[in-house]
Amino acid sequence: MITDSLQNEFWFHVSPQENMPIAGSVELFIDIERLRHLINQLNPHNNVTNQDIRSIIESDPDMIDILRSLVGISDKRMYLDLSYIFYKTKDNRNPHLNILGQDLYNVNTHPLSFFKKKIYDSDPHIASAASFLIVQYLVSHGICQVLDSLKIIGAAQATVLIDRLINAKEAQQKLTKRRGHGMEQRFAIFLKELNIPFLPEDRAENPMSRDPNVLKKTFELSKKSKNTWAFDLIIENYHKESISFIQSLIHTSDPGQYGVNKSDETVTIKRELEEYNYHTGHNKELWGIVDGVGFAENKKGTINKMLDEFDAFIQLNSVYKAGLKLHKLGLIKIKDIVFNNNIYTMDEAVSMFQKYGSHDINFYHGFVPPNTPNCIRGGYADIII
Repeated sequence: MITDSLQNEFWFHVSPQENMPIAGSVELFIDIERLRHLINQLNPHNNVTNQDIRSIIESDPDMIDILRSLVGISDKRMYLDLSYIFYKTKDNRNPHLNILGQDLYNVNTHPLSFFKKKIYDSDPHIASAASFLIVQYLVSHGICQVLDSLKIIGAAQATVLIDRLINAKEAQQKLTKRRGHGMEQRFAIFLKELNIPFLPEDRAENPMSRDPNVLKKTFELSKKSKNTWAFDLIIENYHKESISFIQSLIHTSDPGQYGVNKSDETVTIKRELEEYNYHTGHNKELWGIVDGVGFAENKKGTINKMLDEFDAFIQLNSVYKAGLKLHKLGLIKIKDIVFNNNIYTMDEAVSMFQKYGSHDINFYHGFVPPNTPNCIRGGYADIII
């Protein structure tokens, strides 16, 4: 049965990556429209030359980012390489200085934007040298051959390939982080619909807002330091007192050592919180927003370790559980709960209600039509207040 173990419940409600909400948007690694324009403007009858590359970057230095991406060079790799090259290239007007007018016995790093600006330097000698060095760098990494190949394929097909082979891959890491924030935002919106106060107050509108921190021993709000814990959300009662500290751990791929460390931290936090509650007589709770098939890569070291520590855990498909918990805590009044009969069998719905529901909430197994008054969507079940 679904409620026989916390693990059963977790894996029943787990969401695939494509269903995870994404906070905001992620910029494309390569601007496809600009790439299309670039390919179309190249001479279809001649091979791409160094002068072609020079013309491209001098007309628009930001095209350097597209060109470097096409030959698999990251922003950081390029600015480190150019830092070395510029500092080691002698100025032919003074062999004791480099092209930047500094001595040859040092190398400092500069962002890629620094080198782009050198293309338009007020000193024509430096501007010309900057263009030459950047072109040589890109050419040495095969940019001419890549552009020649893309010309042959044609702009329409080339942009499809680049979008799928480069943009999709490069966006993965950024999207992973955005999915974590997306889940926090989804939960914050749910709390806001229930008129539950929480920190940060703007998390529903700004999922990237700063996480609240509390002192490790007293669990009082504090500025971030080595003596604080960071939480993704903190639920408060109507007296502005903290009642639930929420950790969000979303893993759509292998959690790695980071996931193991965060799981260990969860255990430590729970021990500290139990000790705090024991000495103060409070009953503050630790909740978890946990989801993602990535946990399957290391169940023992991550999700299995955490589930026993949380006083409540929520997933995208079981956000409604937070409502049921808040009802038990006396912070809201739920009238009805409707378990989706396309997801739960009757036995499964009953078991979830018996575990998390309350006797003063009406149980239903069916479907709530759109625009039902006072209905708040909570994943696989909807609550009516």
